Amino acid sequence: MALAHQVRSLATTRFPARLLHGWHHPVMGQFMIRDREAFGRISAMMYGINTLGAALGAALAGFYLPLWLGFNATCVLAIVLSLAVALAAFKLSLRPLPKTIQSNASPEPKTEIAEAPPLPTTRQERRAQERLEKSRQEKRPQNEPSSITSDSPPTAGRKAIMALCFLSGFGVLALEVLWTRMFSQVLENSVYTFATILVIVLVCLALGALVSSGLARLKASPLVVLTLLVLAGAGALIATPHVFMYLTDEMQIVTSTGSWSSYILLIFRTAALTIAPSALILGTIFPYLMKTEEAHMKSPGQSLGRLATINTIGAILGALLCGFLLLDGLGIWRSMQIITLLYLVAALCLPLGWNLRSLVTKAVCLVVLLVNMFALDPASLPIISTDPLAREEKVIEIWEASDCTVAVTESQVGTSIKINSHYSLGSTGAYMQEKLQADLPLMIYPETESLFFLGVGTGISAGGALDPSHKNVKKVVACELVPEVITASKKYMTDFHGFDCTGGLFNDPRATVLVEDGRHYLMATNEKFDIVNADLFVPFRSGAGSLYTKEHFESSKKRLTPDGVFVQWLPLYQLTENEFSIIARTMIEVFDQVSMWRHNFQPGDEIVALIGHQKGQTLPASDIDSWADKLYAISGKDPSDLMRLNLPLDPQTILFFYGGNLTAARELFEDYPLNTDDRPVIEYQAPRSYRKGSSDQPPWLVGAPFANLVDKIQTICPPSDDPLLVNRSTDNRRMPLAGSAFHRARIESLKENTEATQKAWTEFVKEWTATD
Repeated sequence: MALAHQVRSLATTRFPARLLHGWHHPVMGQFMIRDREAFGRISAMMYGINTLGAALGAALAGFYLPLWLGFNATCVLAIVLSLAVALAAFKLSLRPLPKTIQSNASPEPKTEIAEAPPLPTTRQERRAQERLEKSRQEKRPQNEPSSITSDSPPTAGRKAIMALCFLSGFGVLALEVLWTRMFSQVLENSVYTFATILVIVLVCLALGALVSSGLARLKASPLVVLTLLVLAGAGALIATPHVFMYLTDEMQIVTSTGSWSSYILLIFRTAALTIAPSALILGTIFPYLMKTEEAHMKSPGQSLGRLATINTIGAILGALLCGFLLLDGLGIWRSMQIITLLYLVAALCLPLGWNLRSLVTKAVCLVVLLVNMFALDPASLPIISTDPLAREEKVIEIWEASDCTVAVTESQVGTSIKINSHYSLGSTGAYMQEKLQADLPLMIYPETESLFFLGVGTGISAGGALDPSHKNVKKVVACELVPEVITASKKYMTDFHGFDCTGGLFNDPRATVLVEDGRHYLMATNEKFDIVNADLFVPFRSGAGSLYTKEHFESSKKRLTPDGVFVQWLPLYQLTENEFSIIARTMIEVFDQVSMWRHNFQPGDEIVALIGHQKGQTLPASDIDSWADKLYAISGKDPSDLMRLNLPLDPQTILFFYGGNLTAARELFEDYPLNTDDRPVIEYQAPRSYRKGSSDQPPWLVGAPFANLVDKIQTICPPSDDPLLVNRSTDNRRMPLAGSAFHRARIESLKENTEATQKAWTEFVKEWTATD
């Protein structure tokens, strides 16, 4: 349903504009080409220049314009540029046009046709031209060949050329899908990395077109040149996977400790060395096909339109079939091998004749084909890589899907589910930490009956809501975008050495697991939930920024019951203070109150939850008496026991995790921009800002910087005066201060600062044991 909705949306919003854009090249060719022998050269040059413009547009749109202007203003800019082009075209149309195609051939005897037929500029002129040619053919003796078609290849050869035109579009777009998937295994997958690959492909296609424009000047047989180009492109494709493995050290993540610009240059270099040779050579094929069209051309625009139509249909089918069928059925390496095979078969089928040169060319094609199938078979290459820092990690199972590559790995820390080699969705080794993402908000709001989880991953967090300790939970709905992740979770997380880590998520009648885009589901459904719980999302990954936008927070708020809350988990070890502040400012703009809660107290690995509350909400009171448990937990302990403390966790002591009221301290975030769908600053700034740090001073908001931020928030709005805590007792409202002191003690302990550790420990004990 979601896919069908997206297809309808794209068809209605983009089809009309793309249809009109598709007329540009044929119409320009009709205007510019006045010499039959120059058709191939000029058409290829036009195509190359046009594609260079596309590369420049992709670079600007991928790296700068959305951040500078926003998507809406960028679209307006594109419209203005299109109108300027239209105005320029209108002015050119006022100039007089030549009436005939000029020929560079030597004059023929009078009994032959000395001039090329008139250039048809309108439908009426084309029909008149066809009638005139038919009349000439009827008057010409049967043994006298036509001057226009005498050098034309046979009909079978023309069909082979049209098939190659289709394959050129099919192959290049299918390969772009495969190349993107290939590099998603080794890149951080921000919006910039995908833009880099697109720009490289477009630049190579443009350069290939310009090269083919030069080749069109040669007097060599066009079919021989075309065969050699296809053969060279196939050879480059065979080498691509092996070059990729060499440059990425067997698919290890490509990273740089330098600046953002040095990282982008590293990506450009790695991607260019890997895919540029094949993209450049294959990029010459379609433009050079225009050289073979010279013998058949009656109208430049008509010929260009025909070739472009066939090529574009191939491109559409290539992207669709590769993205939805080939990757699922064959995987990345076998799909690339099949596409290479198609190019080699096409080279063999081109009608070169049976002279020695042609036979040698076909023999070389056969040799390359055998090398592709056996000697350099890419199917033996690894599909994903394992973490070199993980001890004895091994791959258990892999799913190559249209969205991503999903793998289950096993190491000494447990069984993990990963996406694209390096993005971990969770592990059995982090069972308690993942389960706490459900437990913490349910301890704050123990009367919760219905929950929505945006993201399933291992299923541990969503399944945690079904724990018997949460007696009031009646409904859990969880959405996961990647179906193979659900498959992996069902297979490996429900029976981990006989234990169901998902808490019965896939068989409990209260739970519903959907393969759906969670954001879109919240926008479309009419269901209401007491808690909407959004999982951790890496902010600098492409697409993740949309889950931190004002519009998403607004649609989530609409899906809450009157007393419901929205919970957004944030991995501070992947956020700078800039990104955290942007997200906080955006949530403050949407929700009446926003509070911050710690997930853990481990310096360097901090996670927080930002909870959006609706108007008039306060935290519910708790009548649990935890006094004895609190005293027992610290009895006889000192700072050396910081890592071994077993503090009680219940709805009364949960305020120990409370970081503060961000709305009351909104002055700290007012200077930061909002993150919106129109201007997704998170998605475009995060990959840049986190590279501003150094190895000595990491940029993340963890450790002391985070503790300092909490101190600022609690100074502006002390827990004793926090409007969210009015239902709590005076001593209970001192628990957030105990949490802050405990976190500070952990930080100083890691620094081996004994005096500061003791001071923070004393403050922790004071606040932890405080009474009215």
